[in-house]
Amino acid sequence: MAYSGTTGQTTINVDQLISYAYRDAGKTAEEITPEYIDTAKQALFYNLQNLSNLGVNLWLLEEYVVGAQTNAQWITLPPTTIDVREANWVYIVNPSISAALPTDNVNSPALFDQTNNANLNLYATSTLAENYFGAAYGQQTRIFYVGFNAYSPNTSTTYNLDLQVSNDGVNWTTWQSFPSTTLNDFGWAYFQVQATQQFYYYRLKNRSTTSTFSLRAIQFAQSQQVIPLARLNRDDYWNLPNKQFPSQRSLQYWYDRTIDPSMYLWPVPNNNYQVFELVIEKQMQDVGSLTNEIYVPDRWINCVQKQLSHSMALQLPGVELARIQYLEGQAEKAFMAANNEERDKSPIYFQPNISYYTR
Repeated sequence: MAYSGTTGQTTINVDQLISYAYRDAGKTAEEITPEYIDTAKQALFYNLQNLSNLGVNLWLLEEYVVGAQTNAQWITLPPTTIDVREANWVYIVNPSISAALPTDNVNSPALFDQTNNANLNLYATSTLAENYFGAAYGQQTRIFYVGFNAYSPNTSTTYNLDLQVSNDGVNWTTWQSFPSTTLNDFGWAYFQVQATQQFYYYRLKNRSTTSTFSLRAIQFAQSQQVIPLARLNRDDYWNLPNKQFPSQRSLQYWYDRTIDPSMYLWPVPNNNYQVFELVIEKQMQDVGSLTNEIYVPDRWINCVQKQLSHSMALQLPGVELARIQYLEGQAEKAFMAANNEERDKSPIYFQPNISYYTR
């Protein structure tokens, strides 16, 4: 017997989902008008966004590392954030460098000097000939986090940087390419890097060969400790007697679920070098064009299809009530099957605490 010999190669685009939905509703291809196509795309968008109201979608969880400035009461999160599922304060340390790179740039040492540049008032600008900043170490060193602070007075700047490594300072290898990041002045960008081997040299190189870049600080860091932050509700946060109380470590947070979500910290950071590691649940991607696929795992395709078929049956004229009710039942069954399997299958432990009644 001949098998395909492939796995995960079948793709379903938006046009195929819509065509199938019309057939489920009892309509033929000749009856599909451009207006109905737009209606179907709108219904598909509604259904996809509503999945976030029905449970946690594991494929939309994303790790997000963010830095905070001194006395920052809140951190602005990406606008597509639905919820903060986990939040940790990260105690990081920066291994002592033996030299800042380029060695002939007199301002580059300030990027690694947290003592004299505690207020981030110093900065360095690269040149086209040496369009990078980095550090040399006296012994081979590993790093786990990379952060950089923007110098961009009165405007914003887009950074396109690569993390490069070397053991001789001459031959460099790109270890990781960071996504384009737009920052306002004094804004931090942090990335958790793939665990590096031990190297003597690290640098951030501009991918653009026609423009220079400026920074206020760089962190090539290791993690000493990760401590969970306790979540507060709105009432508990607003009842705090001193919301601006400073500390070297934040302990709690309140997530403000507005259109532009933010995360309020308490106590507030007392320095510019605190780091937070979050697991955020993000909004579903847009439907896009008819040739696009939708951003869901294959195990959810049947559910999305059945929900779209039911939605379109409600919109199209002349669809019998019995067919609408049947499609509704099929959509509910498909959702239950997919949602029941949306789990990480890790063991669960219950530990009763009866100390209040026994001491």
